[in-house]
Amino acid sequence: MPILTRAQLKLALDALPRVELAHLPTPLEACPRFSAKLGGPQIWIKRDDCTGLAFGGNKARQHEYILGDAISRGVNVVIQGAASQSNQSRQLAAAAARLGIRCILMPRKDARFEEVQGNQLIARRFGAEIVPIDPADSAKVAKEAMAERLRAQGLMPAILGMGSERALNLAAVAYIDAYCELVDQFDAMGALPPTHIYVTSQGSTQAGLQAAVMLLGHETLVRGINPMDARNEAYEPPGVIADRCVSAARMLGFDLDVTEEDIENSVDYVGADYGQPSDAAQEAADLIASSEGILADPVYSAKGLSGLVGDIRSGKLTKSDRVVFLHTGGLPAIFSYAGSYSG
Repeated sequence: MPILTRAQLKLALDALPRVELAHLPTPLEACPRFSAKLGGPQIWIKRDDCTGLAFGGNKARQHEYILGDAISRGVNVVIQGAASQSNQSRQLAAAAARLGIRCILMPRKDARFEEVQGNQLIARRFGAEIVPIDPADSAKVAKEAMAERLRAQGLMPAILGMGSERALNLAAVAYIDAYCELVDQFDAMGALPPTHIYVTSQGSTQAGLQAAVMLLGHETLVRGINPMDARNEAYEPPGVIADRCVSAARMLGFDLDVTEEDIENSVDYVGADYGQPSDAAQEAADLIASSEGILADPVYSAKGLSGLVGDIRSGKLTKSDRVVFLHTGGLPAIFSYAGSYSG
């Protein structure tokens, strides 16, 4: 397909239903001390931990499109099921409260469920209905069963997150928009777009960034650092992420050819498992906190940051590169993992 302009892409984005939830544009901050400590490239952090809604995070952008679409279709109940410390669930509960939509969360009774802290505490404060499921149960199956019960009551439910291709594709659309915002910020600085974007992503966020890069004909390399691997029900391999790029572009009326080989999504920094801290993530979080006064949680955003640190140390990135780390948030989880910190 022909290369698009940002104006064309924004016009297509503006045609989709959307609600206002996030504080945008989010800041783009240079991190010279962090870079100097690593002897690495020029680094900026795109602060999507500052989207405002319920302590911020990337889901606020995504819910603008997902819930805009849902409301346009008459949805009056939203259902989400994930880990008990889900960032998605926390921000969905806040968005639903703001929009006057009933919200049902179906967290797994995992190791963090009994301690009502962090994301789970905040989600409850927004009035979400909590319907826990056993750790071994399929969240997809549980959510669909809940949706069927609600339909039988005459309600119009929507499953969000895992199990809803429409919602996941709209989440990617949100990061096509975010990439345009990021390039606008580089333009305002009189700088070229970044050579690399690093992001903690299990699918949609990376897909949106990759789709935008390709639609605009940019050379930016998008590298996703996955916080989970195939052991988790929500894991999406590179081929699925590629398909999500195509689907997101199609929602905007554009054809895009994306293959598995176009997607860089690494599971090398998962550590012991999803939702568990890793030594590399802890070190990366300590580095950014001590050098720039920026927080990253030990089980999600810091795992992506550890991928960036690892690539600098291995020589994969050089001093001539211009790198953006897209901070996806997750900060309330810090309090749930207080015992994992050594100092």
